[in-house]
Amino acid sequence: MRNFKYVYILLLFVFTISLKAQTPSGIDVVPGVEYTIGGIQVTGAENLDKNVVIMLSGLTVGEKIAFPSDKAQKALNTLWKQGMFQDIKIFVTEKQGATVFLEFQLEELPKLSRFYFTGTSKSQQDDLREQLSLKRGKIVTENLVKTSEYRIKKYYKEKGFLNATVKISTEIDTLMNNAVLMGIRVKQGKKVKVGEITLHGNDNMDAAKLQRSMKKTRKKNWNVFKSAKFLEVEYKADKLKLINKYNEQGYRNARILRDTVYQTSPEYVHIELWIEEGRQFYFRDIEFLGNSKYSTETLRRFLQIQTGDIYNSSYLSERVMGSPAGDDIHSLYLDNGYLFSNVMPVEKSIDGDSIDIEIRITEGRQATVNKITVSGNDRTNDHVIYRELRTRPGDLFSRSDIQRTMRELSQLGYFDPQQLDVRPTPNAETGTVDIEYVVAEQSTSQLELQGGWGGGRLVGTLGLNFNNFSAKNILDLDSWTPLPAGDGQTISLRAQSNGAFFQSYNFSFTEPWLGGRKPNSLTVSVYHNIQSNGVDKGNPNRQQLNITGINVGLGKRVKWPDDYFSLYQAIEFRKFDMRNYNTGFLNYNNGISNNINYKFVLTRNNTDQPIFPTRGANITFTAELTPPFSLIQDKDYENILPADKYRLLEYHKWKLNMDWFASIANSENFVFRAHGEFGFLGDYNDAIGIPPFERFFLGGDGLQNFALDGRDIIGLRGYPNTSITPGYPLNPTGGTVYNKFSLELRYQITSNPSARIFILGFFEGGTNQDDITKYEPFTLKRSAGGGVRVFMPMFGLLGFDVGYGFDPVNNGIYPSGWQTHFIIGQQF
Repeated sequence: MRNFKYVYILLLFVFTISLKAQTPSGIDVVPGVEYTIGGIQVTGAENLDKNVVIMLSGLTVGEKIAFPSDKAQKALNTLWKQGMFQDIKIFVTEKQGATVFLEFQLEELPKLSRFYFTGTSKSQQDDLREQLSLKRGKIVTENLVKTSEYRIKKYYKEKGFLNATVKISTEIDTLMNNAVLMGIRVKQGKKVKVGEITLHGNDNMDAAKLQRSMKKTRKKNWNVFKSAKFLEVEYKADKLKLINKYNEQGYRNARILRDTVYQTSPEYVHIELWIEEGRQFYFRDIEFLGNSKYSTETLRRFLQIQTGDIYNSSYLSERVMGSPAGDDIHSLYLDNGYLFSNVMPVEKSIDGDSIDIEIRITEGRQATVNKITVSGNDRTNDHVIYRELRTRPGDLFSRSDIQRTMRELSQLGYFDPQQLDVRPTPNAETGTVDIEYVVAEQSTSQLELQGGWGGGRLVGTLGLNFNNFSAKNILDLDSWTPLPAGDGQTISLRAQSNGAFFQSYNFSFTEPWLGGRKPNSLTVSVYHNIQSNGVDKGNPNRQQLNITGINVGLGKRVKWPDDYFSLYQAIEFRKFDMRNYNTGFLNYNNGISNNINYKFVLTRNNTDQPIFPTRGANITFTAELTPPFSLIQDKDYENILPADKYRLLEYHKWKLNMDWFASIANSENFVFRAHGEFGFLGDYNDAIGIPPFERFFLGGDGLQNFALDGRDIIGLRGYPNTSITPGYPLNPTGGTVYNKFSLELRYQITSNPSARIFILGFFEGGTNQDDITKYEPFTLKRSAGGGVRVFMPMFGLLGFDVGYGFDPVNNGIYPSGWQTHFIIGQQF
């Protein structure tokens, strides 16, 4: 206390000296004598209300004050705390007997007029503006400058620029009173990489395996596809993943004792971690309590953990209540209405290296679905959505039914899969649950207005594919926006032309729920194609082929072997009218061939979404059969003219197409695709053989936009169009048997519904033969490459591929080499 007293006296003395120094000559105040404040004047605060300054000081006119004074010192402190001034002085400007007049002489801190960056990109500037608390009119203090520097350095440090420097300077703004411009100069330098990671104490775990568990923090190596950049946020997350790796191997008490990150050069850091592993634990006794609905044996089968297994708490939680496949114990209850059930694993006891587990189950009552609502569908009619729902009022609650419903809604293609949501609202008192499905409409119309390459010529296309059409509102003019929508029907109009060489006109209509009660679809399509050598009509040198057809098909969903199957059956009539047209077969240049066929298509599709599938498979088996006319007609087919032999086409065509998708590293954006397909075209009568139409042409981009003589065009990247075809290049007649295999790695860059973009890398191979006896399925034309896909609802799928063909075409001696392929408007 004595020391504090001396300090207080010293401060009063200093203040007295200071106050006297501030007092004008001839004005003398007597220390310790009380004076009355006769007036207070404020100078230097041009941008402040002087009355507010006086109020903040705490001094008032008429108040008694002595010199030195605690009141004056308090006034100074109060004004300093406002953070608006860089200098404050108090003067006694006049004394009239026992009355004094005071002056607060202030020097304001400058205000910020604007700030700017140098050395940064536009996107970085936008991010930094959100990080900094800089606004026009803000008081510029030293603390503000230091805080801004710290936040900018932190921003760059989190992005891996550990050597970033920041310099903030101010200059007077002559256009604004007492204001400054703030210049922020950044030198971000290069991102710092991880040069080495050293682990200490990992006696029982392989260092390489532990380092691989750190997904984002990797040391520099040969793998150019894995980043070695050091990011502090990701490093913190990776330390947790390292410990999780220990936990998965039974080391439940593993921990990082300490770690350090230090730079070994301007470009690299060295990371060292000291680990305490602890002992390894194992599962021992596992008991179930509270289970009356399911036997302990049933629950053990779902748990899939045995006594003696390495203890893994994450796997235990997954098997109890969090399996992505939905085959855990809690899902078993949820799929049978037990919405209010609770399954909780508890460590009952620990004995040495063994852990006993008790799984406590509260089954509760079964919940029934009370009310179902749909929101967000501003175009699609309610009944189109409700007919796809697998949940119904009065049904027992089932999580798997909800998940299946979400898939069905995604497969419609009318809604953005990323925004689909379900919101159950349970009511424990009534034992019911209300379910709301939330959808977000996306554009389903596809407009084709394009130029493409097909048949060796440039082809123009104009088309409209409307996937959510409403035929019943076609006469309602108010519903044309631009076409009647909302009933889930599909209408397609398409025209293609190459001027005098090629014209094509197509129309199709699909009703997915014929009759409105069951998912039985009706599809009707009509088309007419004209192709020629471009010579005017009437000229004897004109070559022309007209193809006219109509197709009527019925589709239905089937529940066996499971309800992912669908069946489509169609009858098609196709007429080929040739006029001096060279087919390359038996001098068959003139005549009419009629194709009457029955098509059988069996599909199993359990992929999660149509545009960018991340899981599931899509398998399609197709059989196309014509009646065996030759077997019921009495003709000598070996000695009749080709025009008579092919008047009624007969064949049987079989195709198998398989796609399998799986996400990689639990990422919805990184997907593996395996694809395989096979086709065979056979005849009923050896005297007739395979017809000149309906054959397989392999190679190139695989676009079907330019349809010729009913052929099947199959893509094989890295090779010219139709180059893997018997007779290529002089007289490609098409193959009768082919197969193709593909492997792809896909990465989705953006899932924005207005433009979904993904890139891919591929390996593939295929073969195509004109005789089944020469068929060698594994003697393939191989290729590899990469590409990009962009799906825009208005234009469909657009793509670009670059592929390298490793093998020569037909009898060539050099590899096919690099080929570029464009995919324009291809439909799913």
